[in-house]
Amino acid sequence: MKYSGEDFWKNYMENWFGAELISKWTKYVTEETIISNNRKMHIEIYDAGNPNNPTLIFAHGIAGYARLLLPFLIPIREKGYNIIAPDLQGFGYSEGLKGDFEWDVHLQNLSDTINYAKQRFSGKIILGGASMGGPLAYATAARFGGIDALACWCLWDFSDKEFMLNETNTKKFTYLLIPIFKLLCSVMGNIRLKTYTLVSYETLSDSYEMNSLVKKDPQAGTHISLKGAASLVTQSKPDISHNEFKLPVLIVQPGSDRMTPVKYTEKTFKKLGSEKKKYVKLDGAEHFPTNKDFYGKWAEEFNNFACSL
Repeated sequence: MKYSGEDFWKNYMENWFGAELISKWTKYVTEETIISNNRKMHIEIYDAGNPNNPTLIFAHGIAGYARLLLPFLIPIREKGYNIIAPDLQGFGYSEGLKGDFEWDVHLQNLSDTINYAKQRFSGKIILGGASMGGPLAYATAARFGGIDALACWCLWDFSDKEFMLNETNTKKFTYLLIPIFKLLCSVMGNIRLKTYTLVSYETLSDSYEMNSLVKKDPQAGTHISLKGAASLVTQSKPDISHNEFKLPVLIVQPGSDRMTPVKYTEKTFKKLGSEKKKYVKLDGAEHFPTNKDFYGKWAEEFNNFACSL
């Protein structure tokens, strides 16, 4: 492990995604802070130089943070799109205790990022996310609106009981634990657990070494508060059902995803009420692929989708 502290993210780039992404991040990105939920939230801005071009707001998942998403974002920026990637509360370089968040707080974080994007850029706003960032993006669009389209790497219904019972470490005990979590939250809601005791990180990628490294990353989702864990079940039902959603949607789903298996995304896609929607399955791709070719395909699909809006 070559890098530590605030530079920990560089380990992933040098070992798996390409050291050139470090220099490209330096070239493309400016860092700013906005206030959301009465806290300072760190955002990373990829300004393509034309405010009229579409802007992608892209949310990380429960294991990551904005800078971990460089493989997703750099190819989009190089196609001429503006991007804003926030570190949601409890993650990355944002203010506050790591893992201290709630689902509804993250929706507010994304809504505040949308409002910032509208002040800075004038083109269409596309909201999206990877992993849990996908359901968060959908739930934000359902609650707050204010966007032109949705583009996600994985999009499943986080309130789907089948998913919660089969794909979390707590499995059949998930819903039985809710009253216990609620009781504990009332007296010690900020107490934190290791996130991977609830959600396995062993299926994050096809690399055991990278999965293990994420668990040591000081900016990543290594911890989750009791109130945060409870909120994933109690607050995650979206305000608008998928069959009532009408905005254009792109979903790119890794075909060999063991963390959020294909069947959950395909189920959600079929329910979407959007007249303009596209589903792309990338055969052989893991949840967070180490093969860089998949990110090129993601960028191509995003570009085709954005150009069609």
